[in-house]
Amino acid sequence: MKTSLWLLSLILINLFTKSVHAESHTSKPISLATIDGRDWLVDSHGNPFFAHGITHASNNRNAFDFTEFSTACKRLGFNAYGYGCPPQLRGDMPYLESWNHLVPISTYRDAGSFHFIDIFNPEEQKRLEVEVKASCEKSLQNPENVIGYCWTDLGAWPLDNSTGNNWVDFIKSLPANAPGQQAYQEFVKAWKNDGTTSQDEAFLRFIAREYFRIVGTANRTYDPDHLVFGDRFSFQTFNPAIVEEMLPYVDAIAIQPDFMESFPQQKLDEIHRCTGKPILLCDFAIRFQDGDKNISAWKLAEDSVAAGKAYAEYVKAALNTNYILGVFWCNPVDTPKGFGKAGVKQGFFADGLLSRPGLHDTVQELNDYREKQTPRTGE
Repeated sequence: MKTSLWLLSLILINLFTKSVHAESHTSKPISLATIDGRDWLVDSHGNPFFAHGITHASNNRNAFDFTEFSTACKRLGFNAYGYGCPPQLRGDMPYLESWNHLVPISTYRDAGSFHFIDIFNPEEQKRLEVEVKASCEKSLQNPENVIGYCWTDLGAWPLDNSTGNNWVDFIKSLPANAPGQQAYQEFVKAWKNDGTTSQDEAFLRFIAREYFRIVGTANRTYDPDHLVFGDRFSFQTFNPAIVEEMLPYVDAIAIQPDFMESFPQQKLDEIHRCTGKPILLCDFAIRFQDGDKNISAWKLAEDSVAAGKAYAEYVKAALNTNYILGVFWCNPVDTPKGFGKAGVKQGFFADGLLSRPGLHDTVQELNDYREKQTPRTGE
């Protein structure tokens, strides 16, 4: 009798373990849904959410403990991490994945780290595929928390951009035997002037088509389940023709708006009409005066109290815009600007993760408001 009960217990335990194991492997990835005319992110349990958190948590420069940072973020009601999320936090809350290393053409890079690649070179194409695969495999260690993938940040896509360089001129400068130069010569032979687009603009679009095909196809191949946001654009780097080449591979658009107090409703509406996709405001902040620190911004708020008030109004405007999926504050704590640039990249927290007067109380109230505006339809 005792043996039979022992065997029965063992069978039940085994069945329960298999059930739990199966459930853990059938959890749903974060997805998109439209509820009552509004676009929402939806977590692995079916709950809609508006993503709100802080980017660049990996930029801590040993200034804080990640566990303490997590506690501080959750205490204020943040529900996600933006891009630049370190491995220590990826099992903690939903986070945005970022691959800014693939093609180093961000407009803010210095001359030593900025360079285009020959996107038509099979060796470069293979390198991109290998790196995308490795990044996807790393992200899939925390599949329930991956909001989605971003690629190059603020790329120098326009022919006339702040770096003074563009991808078309780079390809033109390659030697005759380079795959990119050969692709360019073939393009010139086949190109027909339609009177609306210059030859350089048409070839730039051809470059974009190849770049997005390679990275987009690899991303979908090695992680077909999670959302893809593609390249991150500012208002200055957004080029409708380039973005159109990206659209077949992405679920939503990642935008870094200007760091200004007024919500750019008109500009965002234009981007939404152009793409037909939901928009994530992936990096934003209201910078403010802080003693004699050299903080660069379009316009500094008077202090952290004023910044908190302006930021709350901004995020509420985003919440009231049906296609905005979330907003992320740029930078956790004060850090050097990087890439050889002088000044301070201001953080949400003061040194030691201390509170910013007025800002933190306001953001906590804002997150309470966000939760009240969020529908509950999940498990």
